[in-house]
Amino acid sequence: MMHRTFVAAVLITSILVPGGRGLQAQLWQDLVVTMGMSAEGYDGNLASATVPVVDSTNSVASAVAETGVRGSLILHTSRNNQLSAGFDLGVRQFLASGFELRDYAPRETATRAQLQFVRRWLGVGALRAYGSAQRRRIDDRPPMPLFLQPGFDRLFGGAQFTTLAIDGVTFDVSADVETADYDAPSGVSQIDLLDRNSYAAGLGMTWGEGYDIRFHGSVRWIDFPKQGSFDEREPFREDRMLTVGGSWRYQRMILAEVGVDAIVNRSNSRRPEYDAVSLRTRLGAPLPIWDLGVNLYAVITGKSYVDETPFARLVPGEEADNATVVYLDVNRALNPQLDAALRFGFTRAETDIGQAYFRRWGLSLLLNYRPSLP
Repeated sequence: MMHRTFVAAVLITSILVPGGRGLQAQLWQDLVVTMGMSAEGYDGNLASATVPVVDSTNSVASAVAETGVRGSLILHTSRNNQLSAGFDLGVRQFLASGFELRDYAPRETATRAQLQFVRRWLGVGALRAYGSAQRRRIDDRPPMPLFLQPGFDRLFGGAQFTTLAIDGVTFDVSADVETADYDAPSGVSQIDLLDRNSYAAGLGMTWGEGYDIRFHGSVRWIDFPKQGSFDEREPFREDRMLTVGGSWRYQRMILAEVGVDAIVNRSNSRRPEYDAVSLRTRLGAPLPIWDLGVNLYAVITGKSYVDETPFARLVPGEEADNATVVYLDVNRALNPQLDAALRFGFTRAETDIGQAYFRRWGLSLLLNYRPSLP
């Protein structure tokens, strides 16, 4: 059922673009075609239950080729209303070596379609409603330490109301719902345990002149209908997650942002209960030589479990929650429609064994082409 719903959402978005038989787009906002090559290394002294054969090792290397296209367009606009759409399609092909039994060639395919509607009321504020459908598939998924998040179908929707400034401060309230259905390849039936439904509500406030300071908080309810809780009174796992945080953002000639989030996750199953703190930063700035620019994105996370248990705490795919991620790229425009970027990436995240970590290092060359738009 979810698969049919996802396909319908993608088809609806596709007929809204110019040349389709449905509503004609008024304005393209962006269209980008990306191609790239990467060299990646993965390491960790790991045990794995993510594949039907034991073939994990301490370190592996992989070459990766990727291509993708993404775009956004305004479907309708008036004085107080705007309807927009976006899409993102991508394929990554890996060629990995260093495993015990054989080499792997996983292929990652991802598609996403989204719609957004904004309604403004003079003297009051604005309502933003949004929805998306996402599909991800992994062929020939390898064992650790080469981690690829498993495939899934995901539907997501939400709304946010933001007030006009009151004494220089804007307030917002939001709510969203999500359902995710994970693929369970042959021999890896435990991935099917990741299926979830979640519901969230949040509040925020923002102020500043020349910069933005924001504080926010949210509560999320997550149900896992296929995971047991080990509690006879509540047989299926249910998590409750509280997130509070703040950020500072400046955007003029440069973009700079620093934020921190504190997460408390409690459950009727002791296994996944944890506390975490994440420090995130983002920087985009021009360099004074050769018309270069630099972008930095980093999330540094510390995580601790409430109860120490001697068995695996996570099912494969849940381990990437609260990871530490760093991306740094240097970019340059080659002509008005083509730019190139050299990117360094680093990831540190848990395996399916709680508090056992793997690391990923990568160096990528990416080309982004923006064709002329009508």
